[in-house]
Amino acid sequence: PAPPTPKQKITSTMNLHAASSILGTALLGAIATAQDTTDTSAYEALGVDGSGTTNPSKCFRHIMAKLEEQIKLPTRFSYRAVGSGTGIKEFLGKGIKDENTENGVETDTFEAYNDFGAGDIPISKVDRQTWNDKGIDFVQLPFVLSAVSFFHNIPGVPSGERGLNMTACLLSKVFNGDINTWDHADILDINPGLNVRADFPIYVGRRVLGSSSTYSITHYLNAQCPQTDAQPDGWPDDKAASEIEWHPSTNECDGSSLMTACIRQNEGSIGYIDAAHGIEEGLTEIRLENGDGKFLTSADAGDAGVQAAAVDLSKVPDKADGDFSEVEFYNMPGPNTWPISLLSYVYIRKDLSHIKNPARRTLLKAFATALFDPDYISLCERYGHIPVPTELRKISLDGLEMVESEAPASDDWIFEESTMAGWGNGDRVISKKRGSFVLYEADRIADDIVPLAEDLRQLKLEMASLKAQGVLSSGATAKDVILGLGAMVGGAMMLGLY
Repeated sequence: PAPPTPKQKITSTMNLHAASSILGTALLGAIATAQDTTDTSAYEALGVDGSGTTNPSKCFRHIMAKLEEQIKLPTRFSYRAVGSGTGIKEFLGKGIKDENTENGVETDTFEAYNDFGAGDIPISKVDRQTWNDKGIDFVQLPFVLSAVSFFHNIPGVPSGERGLNMTACLLSKVFNGDINTWDHADILDINPGLNVRADFPIYVGRRVLGSSSTYSITHYLNAQCPQTDAQPDGWPDDKAASEIEWHPSTNECDGSSLMTACIRQNEGSIGYIDAAHGIEEGLTEIRLENGDGKFLTSADAGDAGVQAAAVDLSKVPDKADGDFSEVEFYNMPGPNTWPISLLSYVYIRKDLSHIKNPARRTLLKAFATALFDPDYISLCERYGHIPVPTELRKISLDGLEMVESEAPASDDWIFEESTMAGWGNGDRVISKKRGSFVLYEADRIADDIVPLAEDLRQLKLEMASLKAQGVLSSGATAKDVILGLGAMVGGAMMLGLY
């Protein structure tokens, strides 16, 4: 029989992925409803629920799925990706409406609405002091670093060395409505090869609710291009925050998915998003000016460039229950340092009495411990997340020791690293010897798809470059290029040239 075509291979992979997802859902459903008829209390489903930043949501969910397959008892982890601002509100019990309507009055209840919160921004000094004064102490556990970047949709303009260069001062003018066309003299001054039509309008996308990506890009703009008497068009101090008053010409694009759609569906658009998500979606990244005045993309900077931003830890407190509000890694020096590096946190209350089941309290601590175990946190590398430096890791692990579960020793969870005969089959053992075929197959498929996605991304960049040089018409698609290349190769083979 003839070998499968590339289209058949992709279709087969997609069908296998769909089948795996269906099988996984069925298996999870069967596990969740399973009960031991002799001792139902021993097999009561346990759960841990978190909410917060969308940035590391895939990282959380992957680790949660891994833990679920390694635990003998029915277990259900969940994470709501609602943004850093909402995650902090639900963790603290801050600004919660008294009724689920637009007219609801926001009040501080001081009650926890999640087992843990997560964000790419530290809890403010004022909030920390206010909650501490109420007798509510908590730890902030930094666990990964990642990059945020700007992306655009200017037809014919690629990423990379021939891509669009932007400084923080230019971006400030764009997002403040002072520059509204791509052929503005200030933009062309640092992009002499930019070929756009006259008065080509800029569509500015921005987030709505409290967002860590808004927090990070506004701090970058303020760090590199602060508003001063000598620089009145710079970014003001009071607009470096997770939620700000935007210029009316900007467009609401709330959440990572909607921001992606805003950029993709509007020619001439510009927006910001966590870099790994934007690259995965095939968006065109802007070359930003870093602290050393060098233009680069997050892909150019790589993991080393993101890590280089976190070399100076002088503003990090000695303990996890300290004040992290001054910790930031924006516009840091270094030739290849990425200028918008995020530090992601998990927030956990020291007193877990709001979680009624003691076994759930200890399971929460076990989950948080896994975030600092190389076997688990390494799963997040594919999503653009980098483990924190050793010093921050130690602060976080010491912070976990401050969390009081007040649970009996029998509810403590242990990790089976090497085989423990008999003991490894205990109810409170997270065994790395257990596994799920569904997760194995999903990981294998993902490993196969990653290089294909990168090839497609590179093809799109080459297309953009060819369009910019006038080699391709502006309406050409990836399919047209593939068919054209196929025809060229076929003709060469017929002539004996290939």
